[in-house]
Amino acid sequence: MEYVGKNLASWAPTTKGRLNEIYLGRGVRSMNHTLDRWLRINEDDANHMLFLGPSGFQKSTTMKAILQEIWLNTRWGRNQEPPLIIIFERKYDRAKAQLVKKTFYDLVRERGEGWLRARMTQVMELKLYIQMLELPAYEGQLGLMGDFALGWENILGWLRYDRQHTLFSLFGIRPQAFPIRRFVFNPTRDPHHIALDSGPETEVVATFIRYERLDFEDVAKVVNINPNTIYAQIIKSAWDEEKARDPDDLVFEAKRIYNEMLEFLEVENKKPPTSLWGVYNVAKSLKKVRWLKVKGKDLFDQLDNTKINVIDFSQNSDLTESAKNIIFKKVVEWVLNEYVQEKETAVFIAGDEIQNYLRSRWGKAMAAKLFREGRSNQVNFLAATQYLHSLPSELIYGASHIAILGTLASADDYALLKKVVPDFDVSFERIVASSPDEVEELKRKYRGRGYFIYNKFFTERIHFRPSQTL
Repeated sequence: MEYVGKNLASWAPTTKGRLNEIYLGRGVRSMNHTLDRWLRINEDDANHMLFLGPSGFQKSTTMKAILQEIWLNTRWGRNQEPPLIIIFERKYDRAKAQLVKKTFYDLVRERGEGWLRARMTQVMELKLYIQMLELPAYEGQLGLMGDFALGWENILGWLRYDRQHTLFSLFGIRPQAFPIRRFVFNPTRDPHHIALDSGPETEVVATFIRYERLDFEDVAKVVNINPNTIYAQIIKSAWDEEKARDPDDLVFEAKRIYNEMLEFLEVENKKPPTSLWGVYNVAKSLKKVRWLKVKGKDLFDQLDNTKINVIDFSQNSDLTESAKNIIFKKVVEWVLNEYVQEKETAVFIAGDEIQNYLRSRWGKAMAAKLFREGRSNQVNFLAATQYLHSLPSELIYGASHIAILGTLASADDYALLKKVVPDFDVSFERIVASSPDEVEELKRKYRGRGYFIYNKFFTERIHFRPSQTL
């Protein structure tokens, strides 16, 4: 399936959006006699976006829908290529596949399979997938869809929204699958099953990072080295200065540096070289890190703009939180230091539940670096989170646009946005339930609805467009 043109002349809109404009949804104020809302994505401006709101109000879904618009309609650079999109996915959802199955059977029973075939191209593939879900042999191995199952057309959009509309017909759009490349570290289940959950347009790559891409600061984090020890300084010299970035080469080079040090200091070593033993243990520990390897095509050799890239940090990848932070850091560094030197395309990095990446000093520094340096490098950051008050100030003050889904999860965030956005206090209305029963009713009513803050100057109530994928 071909999705992208090679030049501007071959580009044609496939949604309601226009070139370098993305379709946001429907506003509540009449502007030029239409409620449809578009957002201009500029080459010479920061296009950072924050998505805020409590759990269950479709922050991830809205960010996903906007990323789909960006992929379809954003073309920059001399060759007018599609953007590089890199998404960090945090979790999968066992209930999602069951909801898809129920929706499929309900629609076939109420409207017929022919009705569904006229509106979706993946009916046969979806039918086969649902049959596999019902087989005991696939229990626990299939039916674990991630938030970004972009290879599946969204059958949920055909559910009735009201008496006259489905969710899709309300916005005048159709389901669509997107080309996706999903990177998994130390897969915890069969990559083929991961691909089935992500949809027919999915390529799953079991990947790693080569040792040579790490610097000493990364290595110290991977194996918990105390940087104030003698053996740490020897490792730093061997790794960063001599570029001995193979655990075996590290031990060999460390011995040479150690002996050179003794010779220079004119010290006759009569004691066991315990510093070298420390180097040996570090090298031994590095060999046990399964997401690091000496050679081969690694993550950065395969990231490109021919497909949407999803880095799978869900339970599909066997990674510690520390490892996820290091990989996040290396991806940001690679984009800012290498990719933008080779390509003129737009770059969009998206992080769901961004607070998970900001628990460490590194994560905060990388996120702040994205907001600080993004504009000059045409690198844009989309982040979804429940709370603002724990984020670095650069993310809040550096965000161009802010989407609020449902309501704010914190009174502190309300006070902060009043300071940042001039018209926010006038435009924003908090949702308050008057009884426990009303809580679920309000969640249903405001799911996918909220406010969009344009360039921190104008706030409007909006019903965000649905995702075309599951």
